[in-house]
Amino acid sequence: MQVQDDTTPTTADLRPLFRAHAEMCKALANEHRLAIMYALSGGEERNVGELADIVGIAVHNVSQHLRVLKERQLLQSRKEAQTVYYSITNPKFVQACTLIRQALVEQHQAQGESLLAAELLDAIRHVTPATE
Repeated sequence: MQVQDDTTPTTADLRPLFRAHAEMCKALANEHRLAIMYALSGGEERNVGELADIVGIAVHNVSQHLRVLKERQLLQSRKEAQTVYYSITNPKFVQACTLIRQALVEQHQAQGESLLAAELLDAIRHVTPATE
């Protein structure tokens, strides 16, 4: 039998944090939103048009994805004249995504499989490291 001291939070105590975590994960559960996060992972600001070019989807669709990421406080925006620039609110969100990708690659390698996209991503990171 495990005894819990009074300073250890219970699962019930942590439920609001788990709920917020789940909502953040829902926002990231889309390949286009992950691509947007990746495009912003170097710390630079980008506008909707730039992100549409990088991600390869329509400006309208990028705007919808940006709205979701901003609502979940993963991104922040700054307006300059008529242009809105987006950036990541906390670099730890990028680090978390990077860790998940690394774990996926490790799992696939352990099973003797290859994720070519992940290998390409890793090769790019070694040439032009971001601030992850």
